[in-house]
Amino acid sequence: MRNYKRELEEQLKEIDTLIRLNNKNLSKLKKLPDDGVKASTVRGCDQYYLVDKKSGKRIYAGKEKRKLIQGVIQRDYALAVDKKLADLRKRLERFIAKYDISEVSALYENLPVARKHIVNPIIEPEDIYIEKWLLAYPGNQNSYPEEGLYQTNNGEMVRSKSEKIIADALEKYNVPYQYEPMIELGYNTIYPDFVALNIRTRKTIYWEHLGIVADIEYATKNFKKIQGYEKNGYLVGRDLIITMESAEAPIDVKLVEKKIKEFLL
Repeated sequence: MRNYKRELEEQLKEIDTLIRLNNKNLSKLKKLPDDGVKASTVRGCDQYYLVDKKSGKRIYAGKEKRKLIQGVIQRDYALAVDKKLADLRKRLERFIAKYDISEVSALYENLPVARKHIVNPIIEPEDIYIEKWLLAYPGNQNSYPEEGLYQTNNGEMVRSKSEKIIADALEKYNVPYQYEPMIELGYNTIYPDFVALNIRTRKTIYWEHLGIVADIEYATKNFKKIQGYEKNGYLVGRDLIITMESAEAPIDVKLVEKKIKEFLL
């Protein structure tokens, strides 16, 4: 089961960013008079009145006071935002402190071995899930006659230096993967360069490396291949990672690692 604690912590950071931005906006409006604004729409026209908060007296604000009206309304809105964000932050912080779905998995992990042999866990342990995933997505399914020339850190043979770079980066970040699995796209059988598992979300993601994009025939063929992925529900950036290179622009190792961190960790 996916643990949303990281996403919740990211939401907390986003709230903090909004609080800082809102405080910056408030600082620009702090010199405004401590008046309120009564606003209404009559026959399709907006009307505004400045309201003295002590006496309640209202003064019609014409066009000459429009800038003041805008400032007061913006200030009141910013104050309401400040209050709401502070409240949301407090509630979210309390929730995060108490929330961790991994506690459910820990109930099984902490059982004595003899009990583990009996219990059928409601959330499959990570190591067992990975083992079953690797069996479900067997690698080296491509019968293309050219054999791999480059050995990865995991010991398999791949066809290019760039594929070795990708495989070794996946291994570096402990991402389970298989090289050249088989996938059915409609009536076509294809062999992605890699299939990888995001352990945290338990999502399966395919990876295609386009090695000679400067070649028109190669690029056209792979453009159709990517279209085939998306027509069958495997969207680029969600289910499919793509890296590219040419003789003039070789594979970017930092970009490979950035994509691993973004989609697979």
